Amino acid sequence: MTTPPQRRAIRLVVILLVASLTASVTFALLTWLFRHDVLAYQQARDPAADPDALAATLWTRPIPILAVAVLYFWVARRLLAGAASAYRRVRIVSVLGLIAVAWLLFSAAYPPWLRGVQAVQLVLLAALVAAVNRPLVRSAFPAVPDLRPRNRRAALLLAVLAPFVAEVSLGTVPLRMAWVMPIYIPIYGAGALFIREIVRRTGGGVANLLLLGVAYGLVEEGLALQSLTSPHLYGAAEWAPRLFGFNTAYTELNLAYHAVFSVTIPILLVELLFPRHGTTPYLRRGGLIATGVLALLGAALLRVTVPPAEDPGYTMPTTAILLVAAAAAAVTVIGLRIRVRRESRPVAPPHAPLLAVTTGVAVFGFLAFVYPLGDARQPLWTHGAWVFLPMSGAAAIAVAAWWALRHWSASPAWTPRHVLAACAGALTAHTLFGLTANADSTPDRLFLLAIALLTAAGATLLIRRQDPIPPPPIEADRPPLPSASPR
Repeated sequence: MTTPPQRRAIRLVVILLVASLTASVTFALLTWLFRHDVLAYQQARDPAADPDALAATLWTRPIPILAVAVLYFWVARRLLAGAASAYRRVRIVSVLGLIAVAWLLFSAAYPPWLRGVQAVQLVLLAALVAAVNRPLVRSAFPAVPDLRPRNRRAALLLAVLAPFVAEVSLGTVPLRMAWVMPIYIPIYGAGALFIREIVRRTGGGVANLLLLGVAYGLVEEGLALQSLTSPHLYGAAEWAPRLFGFNTAYTELNLAYHAVFSVTIPILLVELLFPRHGTTPYLRRGGLIATGVLALLGAALLRVTVPPAEDPGYTMPTTAILLVAAAAAAVTVIGLRIRVRRESRPVAPPHAPLLAVTTGVAVFGFLAFVYPLGDARQPLWTHGAWVFLPMSGAAAIAVAAWWALRHWSASPAWTPRHVLAACAGALTAHTLFGLTANADSTPDRLFLLAIALLTAAGATLLIRRQDPIPPPPIEADRPPLPSASPR
């Protein structure tokens, strides 16, 4: 039971939460109402800046702060109800909001009259941080030991690792554009985590992860970015002849890429790093629902930021939207229901180093066959319909890799070392490919080279620490068997 002074202190925290939310909504509304004036101010402040990039940045900065502030409203009710989890969230989110608003204010990216609103936000958040950390308030929410498995760390690691593997380690986001990563974290992190939870709860395996990774690629590339059909975005329409309005080579590349690097490899790596949890869920039902909602919001955030800035004026045809949505739904249903039988004729896998080299060569070859390198307009410097030859070669590499891994993994000699080696080889190769294809400055090249070397070195150390035999399956605690009665 809380005392009257504690209840008054908690009500003050709630009042500051609501005031901060009001200030955030006011800032967002003023930014929208006077967006042309704000853009004119930013253009005058930096004449060399790209107007489209400024338009995107205009929303990528206030939207996360508004989202954090909206979260206050949800936790306020639970805080009044005495929920210790809500109290912890308020402490964390208030500090994050304070840091974000302070950065916005001192970056001077908005006109002085809007910075006045930011200054009010900063004062309110500072007062909130002070109020929520008062000893009187802290005593109302005594620490309660959390008896749940420590799987939240695994969930958080997966949410961070997925966007890092998919975007950063390939070099598609250069160092000078690192500030855009918060746009990608919700869809990549929450998307991979949601897929992992759904697949593992339904008893699925790697094949199911890959299929839902394809569905993820359809949602992100097809519906959020519109890149599968756009005739302008990323120049993808020039990679190969378009079929039925779709960018063929780009579609082949990205659906396979997202299935492997955005979803499957991050999930397998996290499960290897948390072997005690195995394939058990990381989240409870509420966390699963929240993760799914966050992934959808991440897709919406991507839709309202990237296409308007990178591909202004293009709207995906309704027919294409329906086709992509139907394909994503169909692949999702198949991915949740299908069960791939264990291969009846297994093949002994190669040693871990050779396996890493094999998967690395396969990944580099696949990417090189569907991605234009250097000054090429089409993959492998082909022209016209000749591009379908390397595209067919890429498909053959993917099928051969799946066939080999399926037969190797069915062998009793297949161990976690082999899983780690296969993932490490693929990751290192895809980073080296990014070094070749995407890096356009010395800092970016050195950064990707460092990632490749650290990936190879870290995987080598982890492989040596892995047990040489597969770990036994985790079983639920069983009651002791009754002892035999003496005769």
